Amino acid sequence: MTKLFFNNNDLLKESISIRDNLKLNYDFKENPIDDSLSPILPFIGGKEINLIIIGQDPTIKNYNTRKNIRITLNLDRKGALTKYVQKICKLINKSEENIYATNIFKYFYSNPPAKTIDILFAHLNENLNLLIKEISLFNDIPIITFGLPVFKLLVQRNSEISEYWDYNKKTKNSNGNYKSCLGFQNKLRKEIFPFPHQPALRFPFYSNHLNHYVNFMKSKIIVNQVKTF
Repeated sequence: MTKLFFNNNDLLKESISIRDNLKLNYDFKENPIDDSLSPILPFIGGKEINLIIIGQDPTIKNYNTRKNIRITLNLDRKGALTKYVQKICKLINKSEENIYATNIFKYFYSNPPAKTIDILFAHLNENLNLLIKEISLFNDIPIITFGLPVFKLLVQRNSEISEYWDYNKKTKNSNGNYKSCLGFQNKLRKEIFPFPHQPALRFPFYSNHLNHYVNFMKSKIIVNQVKTF
């Protein structure tokens, strides 16, 4: 099993420290930080880690449901999101046992913060520094991001996942010239493969091109592995 920079207790302590400091000194009335619940721990597969998934935050609108979240992306449970992850893993010959999944923001907000993305940008630096430290030992491991807000936070505000999936506005299809976001283009300084969050698969463009983009990702992983030898 891959050695981690943090154990869960250390990661939890630093997440709480960041949350409490932001809550005390830099909270926003439009969407206050919810400090009534503990930050959410990453999902860590039981075998060698060779795929990282980065989500945004654990906040969901229904508070009572929110209280039941224990692990990032709810990957400890069966559900649509877990099936989505399993499908991606299968296409690149990985399994859930090979995944490290974490969020940029590990604590909760009062409301889903994608609607108040300015607050996410205002609170990004501390959380980004923690994320970079958290994944620092994972060298040359492919990174998937889930959702547009995450990608905007890690790249720039006008970033669009559809651009990397080569969306053609005229045909509303893809030309097939898929690409990743290279290390010099993002704040993690690592290659990123942007994916829509699972609910976006209801749009035909993403559902129709999911397999193609995953195959592109797989081809890039193989090429990168060859380069390391």
